[in-house]
Amino acid sequence: MLGSDEGCRGQLQRLLTTRLAEVGVELAAIRFISEEAASTRDARAPLVAIFFGAPAYTVDTPLVDDLIEDSITVVPLVSSLEQVHTEIPPQLRFINALEFGLSGEGIERVATLVLEAFRLLRRERRLFISYRRVDSQPFAERLYDALDARGFDVFIDVRSVPPAVDFQSELWHRMSDSDVVVLIDTPGFRESRWTTEELAKANATNIQILHLLWPGQEEDGASSFSHFMRLERRDFRLGLVMAQGRWVKQHTLARICDEAERLRARAIAARHRYLIDNFCDAAEDLGLDTVIQPYQWILVKTPGCSKSLVVVPAVGLPTSSRINEIFNSLENPAMNTRDVWIIYDNRGVLNSWLKHLDWLDMHLPIRTVRMAQAPEILSGFIS
Repeated sequence: MLGSDEGCRGQLQRLLTTRLAEVGVELAAIRFISEEAASTRDARAPLVAIFFGAPAYTVDTPLVDDLIEDSITVVPLVSSLEQVHTEIPPQLRFINALEFGLSGEGIERVATLVLEAFRLLRRERRLFISYRRVDSQPFAERLYDALDARGFDVFIDVRSVPPAVDFQSELWHRMSDSDVVVLIDTPGFRESRWTTEELAKANATNIQILHLLWPGQEEDGASSFSHFMRLERRDFRLGLVMAQGRWVKQHTLARICDEAERLRARAIAARHRYLIDNFCDAAEDLGLDTVIQPYQWILVKTPGCSKSLVVVPAVGLPTSSRINEIFNSLENPAMNTRDVWIIYDNRGVLNSWLKHLDWLDMHLPIRTVRMAQAPEILSGFIS
């Protein structure tokens, strides 16, 4: 942690401690290092640098030069993007800065960025908006724009499904690859066949839901994976809830975006835990020992064999770039691995994508394994 210290460091450190615990990282594995103690850092360990900008910290420093030269992720924080040239040194001005306020504005985005840099969250920030067009299309589109401005890759049917495509299959596919479903529960939402099926699909696949309750709507007991957020008439200009939510206030949209950011880490951790628990159960049923490593991949000890199997859970769809990133992070001869697998939940994924992943398996030194087939494939691996 570099630069200014006006109470921001402690605030961010406390939040990071919470978020790291949520994704299953032991706090003993994490160090918070001040600028004065930078020489004590372990050059072999993953590192992220946070630079808290302020007018008094605009002079280039050798330490920042060293971090940039070592390809360390550096996150410049400023009070406003208009203040980049007055709050951070010239050597960092080529890096996109983030706004960060003393009252906590932007703090959740900084925390998730750190987790992404440590590969504890994937860099793809995917959300899915579920709504009923006749009830809330203007509201959904304004929410889409607000989330898109925050750097989320947002799926919404009217903008994200190209023509001549199987509409419902594309919806299930994109939902399965989303971190969080943002569900707009209007009075007519639960009457629609397709929207209730989306809710059921999300619940069945352990996808977390940011469940927005329209004014007057009550919590739905069937929404087992929902985090409810109640909207009130005061969240709309002049209390005008009609016109499909067109008059939603800007600060309400900001509050929803903040909540989606907060929920994302917990949502990914829950799906990650589902993959780990199910795979470890399958391995133990076959008499195999499993050890979960600090960065949440699984070491499987195979009896009578000097080499071991490494299994990496992947939330969402394991694209070729994600497969490459995982392989590079594990590439170490000292690991003495026999094979590397990426396990993923294939429920809802398009058949064309499953065939694509099967094809990649024939050409890459790392294998993708559908969670539903993991027990059978694992049995064949050790036989």
